[in-house]
Amino acid sequence: MSPKLIVILTSLLFFGMLEQLHPFFQIKAPLLHRMGGNFGLGLINTIATQLTVVGGLTWIWQHPLQLQLPFSPPLLPVSFLLQGIIAFCVLDAYLYLWHRAMHTFGWGWRLHQWHHSDRRMNVSTAYRFHTAEVLLSNVPKLSLIALLGISPEALMLYECCFAASLIFHHSNWALPRGCDRVLSYLIVTPNLHRLHHSQLRSHQQYNFSSLLTVWDRWFGTWQYPVDPRQIQLGLGRSSGSLQSGTRSSFG
Repeated sequence: MSPKLIVILTSLLFFGMLEQLHPFFQIKAPLLHRMGGNFGLGLINTIATQLTVVGGLTWIWQHPLQLQLPFSPPLLPVSFLLQGIIAFCVLDAYLYLWHRAMHTFGWGWRLHQWHHSDRRMNVSTAYRFHTAEVLLSNVPKLSLIALLGISPEALMLYECCFAASLIFHHSNWALPRGCDRVLSYLIVTPNLHRLHHSQLRSHQQYNFSSLLTVWDRWFGTWQYPVDPRQIQLGLGRSSGSLQSGTRSSFG
């Protein structure tokens, strides 16, 4: 079993239990109804990725380009660490830019709105993506891996951290607000991402980061919700302000 699969299964179990024991929004729909479709789509995307991206990665690592990060062989231990850090940051910054592009261009939003259409956001929402978006997002990513000579180990480290973060910030876990707020200055938290999944289009223009929130703060798209419990999830209104009262249950 791969390290990434172990991280995914562990994260789904851990955060899935937490959102059942301490839910942020009370969701009335049966577990299978609110998660089955998302996990089914995730399985399709996994198969599509295995049939395409894995082959591309194998070819890249078997035919490395001459362009490598500029660290000399005598500094191999330091070089390996620095290359890992650079690879981590580059991959995370790329996902920020890709996510923002999905909200900027019409073709991107037509695909990405599949993800935003979930009104019962939970751990399974992390896998609710249009297959075309998943495959297209890997084209620039593979190019970065080839151009920068990102190693399998560095990629696996990032992928494991990204997988855990994706499940964490999509979860319906009622993480204590103080803890959520402190963590939000470093990583994407449930409350940060709930704002991004608001029905209000204006709120969807914030919090694009996938793991580290430095990109949102750097590009001026970081915003913490004033009252997360007033957020209405899914697709709906395109303008206006949050309605008064709490949308705390879904059918």
